[in-house]
Amino acid sequence: MRDSNIMDTHRLSGAFVSNKLLRLVETIADQGEVLLQSSGIIIPPRAISTVLMIGEVADVTAADIATSLDQPHQVATQRVAALIKLELVSKRPHASDSRRKVLEFTEFGRSQYELMMDMLEKIRGAMDALFDELGVDLAAKAVEAVQSLKARPLVDRIS
Repeated sequence: MRDSNIMDTHRLSGAFVSNKLLRLVETIADQGEVLLQSSGIIIPPRAISTVLMIGEVADVTAADIATSLDQPHQVATQRVAALIKLELVSKRPHASDSRRKVLEFTEFGRSQYELMMDMLEKIRGAMDALFDELGVDLAAKAVEAVQSLKARPLVDRIS
């Protein structure tokens, strides 16, 4: 992906915020994947939040993950299946509801989780430094922008 495109210099450039933000997302994701791989972490980048939940939420299931991350159940299930295939995660029956399958780390998965958590701390520090460099907390502003647009959609902002 290129650093810029015609939408950056077009006279209507401000209307293409999503294009710019998608490039930012892709840049961060690509660089994050390199960081993970260089640290020996085999967790797929798009499964990081799933692994985080397995590590932090007791008796978590794929359905819980889908709900908490606001993902379709199928996406959560696919990510869990990939983690099982990588031998990072296993399933066991829930203690009180045999229909629910609780996700837990394998021994290898636990070591990968710990490596991931160390790397996430480093990434958080690097992002904080980037936000200081830019003079704006992009993460906070992204949340603020979503809230503002939900409170007052674009259609209501056009007069």
